[in-house]
Amino acid sequence: MLTFFESWQAGNLPDLNKYDETDFAMLKSMGVEVIRLPIHFANLMEPAYTGKVYDIVFEKLDQVCDWAEKNQIYLVIDDHSFNSLDEDRNPPSLKLYKEHLEAVWPQIAQRYKDRSEYIIYEIVNEPKKSQEFLSKWVKIQQEIIDVIRTYDTKHAIVVTCANYSVIDTFVKMKPYKDPNLIYTFHFYEPSIFCVQGCTWGVDVKNVPFPYDKSRLSEIQYSKENTWAEWMCSSEGDYQRQGNAKWVNQRIKQAADWGKKNKVRVWAGEMGAAYWINKTDRLAWINAAVAAFKANNIPYCSWGIDGDTGFLKTGSGSFPDDIDKDALEAYGFKMPDESLIAKKKASYNDFPQKPYIVYDGLAGKGTSVWYRWYTKSVKDDDVHQYCEKTESLKDSSFRLYLPKPIISKVIDNRDNLVLSFSVKFTDAKQNFRVNLTDSDGGEELPPWRNTVYIKASDYKVGEWVTIEIPVSQFKEIDNAWSDKAQKSFKPQGKFDWSRFDCVYFDFWHEKDMKGDIYIDDVMFKLK
Repeated sequence: MLTFFESWQAGNLPDLNKYDETDFAMLKSMGVEVIRLPIHFANLMEPAYTGKVYDIVFEKLDQVCDWAEKNQIYLVIDDHSFNSLDEDRNPPSLKLYKEHLEAVWPQIAQRYKDRSEYIIYEIVNEPKKSQEFLSKWVKIQQEIIDVIRTYDTKHAIVVTCANYSVIDTFVKMKPYKDPNLIYTFHFYEPSIFCVQGCTWGVDVKNVPFPYDKSRLSEIQYSKENTWAEWMCSSEGDYQRQGNAKWVNQRIKQAADWGKKNKVRVWAGEMGAAYWINKTDRLAWINAAVAAFKANNIPYCSWGIDGDTGFLKTGSGSFPDDIDKDALEAYGFKMPDESLIAKKKASYNDFPQKPYIVYDGLAGKGTSVWYRWYTKSVKDDDVHQYCEKTESLKDSSFRLYLPKPIISKVIDNRDNLVLSFSVKFTDAKQNFRVNLTDSDGGEELPPWRNTVYIKASDYKVGEWVTIEIPVSQFKEIDNAWSDKAQKSFKPQGKFDWSRFDCVYFDFWHEKDMKGDIYIDDVMFKLK
């Protein structure tokens, strides 16, 4: 369940309303038995890394535990800290890892020690691969097991190896003495196939599976990527690795290690990117799932959405955008139709009642994406959490709406207002609010209908509520396409059928004085 409890900047709250109890019931109806819940605890503590976990995070996690237990789904509380690309390039020290784990696990273990066996702890995701980690991680992990056992002797604990939980390092582990451990590895192999094109993967495209000599000319990589060139050559390893037999042999190595040491083994992550040629992708997923089942290893796909999930795109909506073929290849079935209907009906109150887009947290089904130099902060007793700019030269945040709400906004746009609270701190401040199309690149840029907001029209230094009729938003600004990497002058082509985003844009050519606070964003009837 990606981006549910993941925060990429210290202090920023994740989309804690992304999923609800009905989603858990749907997952159960699909045959899901285990949910691995990645939580960026290090960024959700005050102070970051070593402080107290935010109350709001634990309150939501309590609720998630309730849903899992009610549906008899195992929930793995995964400390997924230290997981940004920057932290991969510049790994934090083992000392900081240790200090963080010693701070967070007493809080988790004390809070959930009386929960059922459906709650499982995972010490940390993919410890790094530096020599320091390779030589000392075993000892640090034992110390954290001991910390957890000080408070909780009942629950299973997931442990792993350094070097990102890869099989080659995993099978060199020596089991710990604690009998209630689960040993996890992650499986994206052959990597040149599974994570081709991923920002965290391999810079190559069109690698086939299984290996097919006649298709080698289709493979694309930069001239600098000599590894990919060699791997895909007639002398390279991919012709040996690119088949179901090799995939099974790799997974069998982990299974054999588990049998030899009489311990439980689990593949906590596996998958192949959704943009890969569909026939090739399904062939790999089928091969991997068959191997996991043949070797009696439980597994989790990496995400519902995201690069390797079972939606049609990485930013798709669950359950609307399920890729049925990928879902079934991963070993699941389509969710119960009555539960899908229940999920859609949960939005039926709108527009008779307002739909909360953002009130310190993204509203039900809404996601905060492209948060740029803004962050979650606490202000006063009324507003609690809200969004604050960190720079008025280049900051913005975008709120992507769920499909049922998008449809209702489109159908009722002549009768709706976009309402939000704002606090200016200087009378010269201004910003733009945009209703934005989806980004279709050069052919279909993300056209935007815009309204300019000026502090000089309102009281400064206190919260004010602004209500803008949706009909007053007009296409007056350039549209920037991330996909095309260029700007497009307004052409009157805003397309309501592609509307998907409320976009607060604080960009200015020169930095402005002070901060701007935003809260209580909602669509409601006039």
